[in-house]
Amino acid sequence: MRYEVNNVIVPVEKNQDKAIMFQLKKMGIEKYNVKGIDYLKRSIDSRKKGNIKFIYKLLVTTNKHMDIKNSQIKEYKQLENVKREPVKLKGEVAVIGTGPAGLFAALRLAEYGLKPLLFEQGEKVENRAKTVNNFFENAKLNKNSNIQFGEGGAGTFSDGKLTTRIKSEYIDKVFKTFVENGAKKDILYDYKPHIGTDILQEVVKNMRKKIIALGGKVYFNSKLTDINIKNGKVKSIEINRDEKIDVEYLILAIGHSARDTYEMLNKNGVYLENKDFAIGVRIEHPRGIIDQMQYGKFANNPNLGAATYNFTYNNRNENRGAFTFCMCPGGEIVNSASELGSSLVNGMSYSTRDGAFSNSAVVVGITEKDYGKNLFDGIKLQRKIERKTYKEVGNYGAVYQNLIDFLENKETNKNIESSFKMELKSYKMDNLLPKYVSKNLKKAFNYWSKNRYFISDKANLIGAETRTSSPVRIKRDEKSRAINIENLFPIGEGAGYAGGIVSAAVDGIKVVDINFTKVK
Repeated sequence: MRYEVNNVIVPVEKNQDKAIMFQLKKMGIEKYNVKGIDYLKRSIDSRKKGNIKFIYKLLVTTNKHMDIKNSQIKEYKQLENVKREPVKLKGEVAVIGTGPAGLFAALRLAEYGLKPLLFEQGEKVENRAKTVNNFFENAKLNKNSNIQFGEGGAGTFSDGKLTTRIKSEYIDKVFKTFVENGAKKDILYDYKPHIGTDILQEVVKNMRKKIIALGGKVYFNSKLTDINIKNGKVKSIEINRDEKIDVEYLILAIGHSARDTYEMLNKNGVYLENKDFAIGVRIEHPRGIIDQMQYGKFANNPNLGAATYNFTYNNRNENRGAFTFCMCPGGEIVNSASELGSSLVNGMSYSTRDGAFSNSAVVVGITEKDYGKNLFDGIKLQRKIERKTYKEVGNYGAVYQNLIDFLENKETNKNIESSFKMELKSYKMDNLLPKYVSKNLKKAFNYWSKNRYFISDKANLIGAETRTSSPVRIKRDEKSRAINIENLFPIGEGAGYAGGIVSAAVDGIKVVDINFTKVK
């Protein structure tokens, strides 16, 4: 028999296996009746710094049926998967982009025997990693293969964070697929799961191999440069301006930085609209300070690892918020440029999260009222900030300012220690960011100022963070079809309908199940 056991509380300093068995005995399950234990969920309760605890949800397999009268224990019933079969196709299904949305869409198609054609403007991940490292070392940007573009998408060079706010029956499928392709099993149960850029690169490579093994074809250094639309349907696509390929269906998973592709789609009559997004800076602290802030005396406990945080602020007068985003514990800040002569930052962590610093974006939400109502005005604002940064520093460097200096409107007149490996220049963020962004960042930091660990002269701001999400949306219907092109399916972050690895991956699976399969 299998039982779901909730609210198993174990102090962080205890041997977890022994402490879990002790708690199960108290709840009515004796050790001699236990055949196996699997974690369903693990979270950390750090509200009391002197008594930090893990809270587990467990799947306990016993050697017999047990009559247990405990509200935290119930028989485990696994939901049956709906069985589906593919529809018959007359032509090719092309998928553009190998970020999580495109990869999962292509893999789902391949699993159904539909043999997709998968196109990626950047390099395969093995070569892409070398190109990115060369960029960090020599400031030589490849505009088609970089932090934003290439196999795995922008998420490959991030923390590999798998948290999501969406509710979907496909989330388990996403996590299990990651584990099947090389991710650690703890992502299946950790409350704040992450993979890490190093392991994610292997996962992506293995997913590609599986797509090919199932009959799909994957093309790198192959950029979508045009589409041919007739009578409301895509008839063919153009790759690298010289190769024409007829398609029956086109799935677009282009990523949130595919600016030239947005312009091409607009030129061809695909309906796009502006959407809200956010811009700001990265804040960086020595990792030990953040660990101390969150874990107190348990800051160095090996069971815990590097600490995460989340802060929010709501300016009700302006109906605008500021918030931390994409927090990278034990990570580093990287330049995530994808256009020549533009400079911007993002965060990245390895699976061990054992770097000397912890960083996070701190961003302010903005709308059309701020950046303008013409299509692509949001992109123009992003470019303005990115190009100004490049002009100030050169060589794809970044600007910095001490947090206290920022709050006191002073220049920072000293060098700083940072995880950022490229050139850094002291610069006032007020002179880089729009006033409404800078003002609300200050309001947010002042609102959080009671936290002496977070708001201190040990924190530095590095800027700017401009690519939090897409500034435009490719409008689609409830089946994920572009509203005026019946065989075009925009998905993922680039379509404006996802935010993060998991939600983009779910979007990729859903578009296939809804449009390319039927229930048996």
